[in-house]
Amino acid sequence: MKVLIIGASGQVGGALASLCVRRRLEVYGTSRRGQGFLYLDLADPSSVAGAFKAAAPDLVFLCSAMTNVDNCEREPELARSVNAEGPALAAEECRKAGAKLVYFSTEYVFDGASGPYGEDAPACPVSVYGRTKLEGEKAALALDGALALRTTVVYSHNTASKNFIMQLVSNSRSGAKMRVPSDQFSNPTYAPELAAAALDLAGLDAAGVYNVVGPDWMNRYDFALKACAAFGFDPAFLEPRLTSELGQIAARPLKAGLKTEKLAAKLGRRLPPVEDSLRKIAAIIKQYE
Repeated sequence: MKVLIIGASGQVGGALASLCVRRRLEVYGTSRRGQGFLYLDLADPSSVAGAFKAAAPDLVFLCSAMTNVDNCEREPELARSVNAEGPALAAEECRKAGAKLVYFSTEYVFDGASGPYGEDAPACPVSVYGRTKLEGEKAALALDGALALRTTVVYSHNTASKNFIMQLVSNSRSGAKMRVPSDQFSNPTYAPELAAAALDLAGLDAAGVYNVVGPDWMNRYDFALKACAAFGFDPAFLEPRLTSELGQIAARPLKAGLKTEKLAAKLGRRLPPVEDSLRKIAAIIKQYE
């Protein structure tokens, strides 16, 4: 089987690529920067077609997106080009190639008024990011047999990433204060486990929408405290704040998060608890010290 990972240089794409190699699949990865990957920019239709021609894939994971929520608010046209029109282009190329498409979506398709949400809950995004990702999700699911995975607060030890945990590690080491929202609730999700669930669901030919998140529902500040405890950090550098105090441009869903009963029924398992993943990261951090 030939697998194309759109966004293989990112956190989730990198975890997927490593897993595919371990499972002895033929893998092609793309990046907007090139650098050893196939060049693909979701805002550039010719590059999408070119990457598909080079890979001739059977299975496609669409991990790439414009994920900076505030930048999406600043540049809504670019956000729509990347997050909505780009997935539509990828879906069309999958149709031509006869490939299965797995699209990574987000909890930001919800307004965060009454989470956690199941797959059938009505979407109601409150930001440009959420709206454009929902458009991309719909474009992907218009392809027969496509799979959309909604996830959130994805983290791992990845020095090239600015995920929440890597920001926390960096601030702890530098002594810089870190303002952390205490009123944003969701499910932290470990990237390697997300990748494994995604590949397993694809292997089962799952289709439609699946929530793929960690089992722990908590606010960002509590997550940060758990991480500090696991890593042996003094949490004094953390400053809990209400979202309204952070001056963020885009609205955030506050009481969000996702339910995973459908995932558990399909795979026979849920993702491991956050303490397990944080212990793995703690072990990696010790190797770097």
